[in-house]
Amino acid sequence: MRSSYMAAMIGTVLSIAAFAAGAAHADTVVITSHASIAAPAQNPAASMSWAANPTTPNLTVQVAGKTCSLVSSAQAIGSTGCNYSLNVGPDGTITGALTAGNPGCTPTAQIASSCK
Repeated sequence: MRSSYMAAMIGTVLSIAAFAAGAAHADTVVITSHASIAAPAQNPAASMSWAANPTTPNLTVQVAGKTCSLVSSAQAIGSTGCNYSLNVGPDGTITGALTAGNPGCTPTAQIASSCK
């Protein structure tokens, strides 16, 4: 009796651990938009941020007339979420970075090309 109880408890703990390892974590996207004003010369910027626990494999962000498809932590299983920054230049050019995340998140080198 005792051994079957222990086996059931171990099975339950392993099941919970497996579920927890596959759970998505909070992802963030910070978007900073830059402008250039000629007279008087100014370079203002404005930022906004978004954070949520993703339910889809990709985060789809529409900014500056483009759609960026970034891997979410629902797909990139790991101990942290996929956290990105996107910068929009005065000419609409988008650059970005993976600021924190797992190896399965969209890497910094691929963020700009993910925006089409």
